[in-house]
Amino acid sequence: MFLLKLIGKIILIPVMLVLTLIQWIGIFLNSISGAILGILAFIFALTGIASLAFGLASGPEALKMIVVGFVIFMIPVIGEWVVSMISVANTSLRDFIRS
Repeated sequence: MFLLKLIGKIILIPVMLVLTLIQWIGIFLNSISGAILGILAFIFALTGIASLAFGLASGPEALKMIVVGFVIFMIPVIGEWVVSMISVANTSLRDFIRS
């Protein structure tokens, strides 16, 4: 049993390294996209609210702009969730390898 566990640990070391690299790249890309898409989402939402307030668009058209702004805002949030799941997998692999 000890030999199988040792072989499993040796095989999982490259997987752990790849997960660490993917995690770092994901954090970097999520930070950049969070800033850019946050500004873009704010512009969409503000345009929808302003066009509704000034009567330039009807209710459904303004609501569509606000919904698009919300969807754009949620993209980095979903990316952060994915990166956190990769981090959990990486941590559990590290714990297994150290045990």
